[in-house]
Amino acid sequence: MTTDETGSETRTTRDATGLIDDAADALDVPDATAETATTVFRRHCDERDANPNSVHTTAAACLYVACKVERVPRTVEEVVDAADADRTLLLRRAKDVTSELGIDLSGFADASRYVERYATELDLPDGVAERANDIVACCEDAGIAGGKSPSGWAAAAVYNASVEADLGVRQDTLTGLADVTHVTIRNRYQEQREVLRAQNPPPETAVEAVDWYCEYLPVSGYVADAARNLLKDADDVDVDAAPAAWAAAALRRAGERAGSSIGMKALKTPAGCPAAAVHERERELR
Repeated sequence: MTTDETGSETRTTRDATGLIDDAADALDVPDATAETATTVFRRHCDERDANPNSVHTTAAACLYVACKVERVPRTVEEVVDAADADRTLLLRRAKDVTSELGIDLSGFADASRYVERYATELDLPDGVAERANDIVACCEDAGIAGGKSPSGWAAAAVYNASVEADLGVRQDTLTGLADVTHVTIRNRYQEQREVLRAQNPPPETAVEAVDWYCEYLPVSGYVADAARNLLKDADDVDVDAAPAAWAAAALRRAGERAGSSIGMKALKTPAGCPAAAVHERERELR
C-alpha cells in the first residue's frame, strides 16, 4: 500500500469517525455504540473500497447498524435526521453492510428497550411501563410480533397499557415519539388487544369482572366496593348476561358518585364492550 493510499484510508476513516461521533452526540447514544459504529465502518472498508462520495451515507448506516446491535432504541428516522442522510440510501447501505459482515439484525429487535424509552419520555408510572412490557411479551409468545417494527410495536404496547390505566395518552403523542404512522399504531394496538382478550377474557360474573378491571385500572377500594354493591342491588336485571359491560357501567357510575370519573375508553377497551352498551347499563344503574 502506498503512502497516498494509506493517507486516503486514514482521511476516510477520520471523516467517518467524525460524522459518527457528531450524529451519536445528537442522538445521545453511548460512546460504546459510536465505537461499534466506527468498527463496523472499518470492517466494511476492509470488504470493499470506500467511495469518498459515499462516506457520509456509509457512516450513518454503520451508526444505525450499531444502534441495532447494541440494542440502543433509535429509529431510522432519528438517525437520518441526526446524520442529515437520505433515508433510502441509508437503509440500502445498512443492508449492504450487514450482508457483507454477516450481521443478522432481526435478532436485535428489542421492543422492550423502546418501551422503557417512551415510558420515561412520557413520565409514565412504573406499573404502566411494566404492563406494556408484559403486553410485548404476551404478543411475542403468541407469535404475532415477528417482522413488526420494534418501535411501533412498543408504542402500541405503551398505548394499550396507558388506556388500561385511564391515563389519557394520545396516539398522536406516540406516533411522534416512535416516528410511525397512525395506521401502524392503530393496527398494532388492535392486534395486541385481540391477543390480550384471548389470553385473559373477562370472568363470567359481573362482580368478578369488577376485580378483573381493577387488575390494571387504578380505582380506589371505595369505588370498587361501590361498583360491586351497585351490581348486587340490581335485582331486576341479569347482570351476568353481559358481565364485562355491567361491570364497566357499575365502575363508571361509582366513579362519578365518588367524584373520580373513569374514562369510557379505559372501560370499553379491555373487553371490547361498545360504548353504547356501557352507557345503556349505566342509565339502568342510576
